[in-house]
Amino acid sequence: MVSDDTIRKTICRNIVKYRKLAGLSQKEFAQKLGAAPSRVSSWETGANSTDIDTLFQICKILNISINAMCEIYPDSDVLLSYVEQDHIRKYRDLDPHGREMVDFTLLKEWERSTSGQNQRNKVVPLMPKDDPNYVNAAHAIEGASEEDKQHDEDIMNDENF
Repeated sequence: MVSDDTIRKTICRNIVKYRKLAGLSQKEFAQKLGAAPSRVSSWETGANSTDIDTLFQICKILNISINAMCEIYPDSDVLLSYVEQDHIRKYRDLDPHGREMVDFTLLKEWERSTSGQNQRNKVVPLMPKDDPNYVNAAHAIEGASEEDKQHDEDIMNDENF
């Protein structure tokens, strides 16, 4: 079991971390919270602790869960880093086309990275161009000139890409 002192220290550290990741100064954060900057400073240094209602308000402003703030994940074997959480937030903000592009890229990169585990330096074609499901992502812009398409194709076929 995690001690109260450990949780307090974790919360102090995470208030700083998530405030900075949100791009907020102590003063800006305090304004959003309706608190004095000195109060925010005292929480971040560990001189004082927030009450639970204020902690929930902090989490709402920083767009994180109380579990993330306390680093307690009771029912999960999967722990997400802040970068992973940020990717998920950005993904959720995408329009359907953006999600489709991310899904496609993620699948292809996962396949590329996990297929040929024994042949790490070889490029393994994942889908033949004549496959009906083949998507040529280099030509995603409709109405591209032949010159632009050839330029994109050259980049995609470059072994250093």
